[in-house]
Amino acid sequence: MKKEKKVKKKKNVLNRLLLCVLLVGVILLGYFVYTNFFKKNNVVSAPKVVDEIKSFEYTVNENDTKLFKSTFNELKKVLSTKEVDKKAYAEAVSKLFVIDFFSLSNKTSKNDVGGVQFVFSSYKSDFIDYARDGIYKQVNNAIDGNKNDSLPTVTKVNISKSEEVSPSSIFPNIDFGEGSVGYEVSIDWEYENGDGFQHNAKLIVATDKEKLSIVKMTEE
Repeated sequence: MKKEKKVKKKKNVLNRLLLCVLLVGVILLGYFVYTNFFKKNNVVSAPKVVDEIKSFEYTVNENDTKLFKSTFNELKKVLSTKEVDKKAYAEAVSKLFVIDFFSLSNKTSKNDVGGVQFVFSSYKSDFIDYARDGIYKQVNNAIDGNKNDSLPTVTKVNISKSEEVSPSSIFPNIDFGEGSVGYEVSIDWEYENGDGFQHNAKLIVATDKEKLSIVKMTEE
């Protein structure tokens, strides 16, 4: 009887050990499958920065359109001079904002909102929420290089009017600082695959510490 009990006890211990080994194996296999297949296919890596203006923290990434990249060179020229032409600066920022924000075809998800680097610093969070709840709902997750080819790409921008304004009189609740400047910029643009999308705007660009940034956008 004692021998039978000992054999039975050993079998129970062995069964439990085998069960533990099997459970650990299933967990490890599940982790391997998740990290190498599911996780890989659901995470989009950050695009590589290919150009920048370090002193102003403006960047161009590899997914940006050709028009954005060429217009970025205009901004670099404006900001490379000793006496920066503020009007030309405001116009370059307006162009880049429109190109990046309204070009949806190169975006990886609805969270990949364009133009944010040109938005007034205290408004960026609200602006991102506005974009996600608006036209960026149409951006599908672009995984493994798939692009949103049916969505719009800005192909041409034109500034019809830009004039200096007083930002403090337009936005009395914002402290723009001493010597602040502002510009009202009327801009229109063309698309590829842009039927039904906004094609013009009036932008208010104003002093944002060392930068000029978009404070307001309204459709004309």
